[in-house]
Amino acid sequence: MSKKKKIHLFFRKPFLDESFSVENWYMDLIKGFSNKDFEFKIRICPLKSKGLLNRIFNVIWAFFNQGDINHITGDINFISLFLNKRKTINTILDHDSMNRLNGIKKLIYYYFWVLIPSKKSEFLIAISRKTKKEILKYTNINENKIVVSDICIQSIYKKKLKKFNKQKPKILVIGTRKNKNIKNILTSLININCKLIIVGNLNREYFKILKENRINYKNYVSLSNYQVFQKYVSSDLILFPSLYEGFGMPILEAQTVGRPVITSNLEPMNYVGGDGALYVNPLSTKSIRNGVVKLISNKLIREKLINKGFENIKRFEKSKILKKHLDCYYKILDKN
Repeated sequence: MSKKKKIHLFFRKPFLDESFSVENWYMDLIKGFSNKDFEFKIRICPLKSKGLLNRIFNVIWAFFNQGDINHITGDINFISLFLNKRKTINTILDHDSMNRLNGIKKLIYYYFWVLIPSKKSEFLIAISRKTKKEILKYTNINENKIVVSDICIQSIYKKKLKKFNKQKPKILVIGTRKNKNIKNILTSLININCKLIIVGNLNREYFKILKENRINYKNYVSLSNYQVFQKYVSSDLILFPSLYEGFGMPILEAQTVGRPVITSNLEPMNYVGGDGALYVNPLSTKSIRNGVVKLISNKLIREKLINKGFENIKRFEKSKILKKHLDCYYKILDKN
């Protein structure tokens, strides 16, 4: 009997106040995995990906912790610097930092998070077609080296239907970073009778808008995976008009629980949501507001979106996504 090949999944070290969804769904992807050829090993970086010295240490640590296949699961793609190219895969979540950063920071990001991972990988796994387009935009990598693989839904998420509170619905917002479009979300909800549930850190500007407009809200940070799931269960609808996403996991999470979801008419959100979401222009507070009012007032639309959502999530089954990963692993074995 041949010895199983060890696939080392490299995870970033988490920050205290953040929950990293990519690590969560990769853990779920390999949960209960049994295969005659492969064995997964989790390798969590010893130091947080913050500052030059921490990152240099993580690069060196990764070199001494290589497996038969090295799979960097996202964000810490720079640690591929000294890894064996023929045995390395990088999952690329997005390249939003190429839009956000300027000057020397943008140049550093480009070399260590974009260019080097593309050169030091046998394959790149892009989590959406949009991410693949970004990779091709910023590198001259052979398109055949890029595998587009969706994200699977974490098993913690289950169907939990509830009666919609039309008088004062709970509107759930997941994430508060700049791309999550919080300012437009808050502005669009002014004078709408609702209770806003926000998961993520709020800055002074957001608190000011909430206070000045007397928006009823609750804010939660540092929640566990189960606690986030419970926020979906207790909510009436999910508002996710993001300006930029590599994928858009909250859309699938909402559909799995059975909640109507409003999201952006942009790629990849419109791909992820399929027919099971109400699409709005994230740059228009009027469009967002009209979407919220439509869902609150129209029971038939809500029920249609929920039912379409249950159909849509079938596209993202764990077995399909695991197969795409295994195909990459087998190809690396064949080449080596």
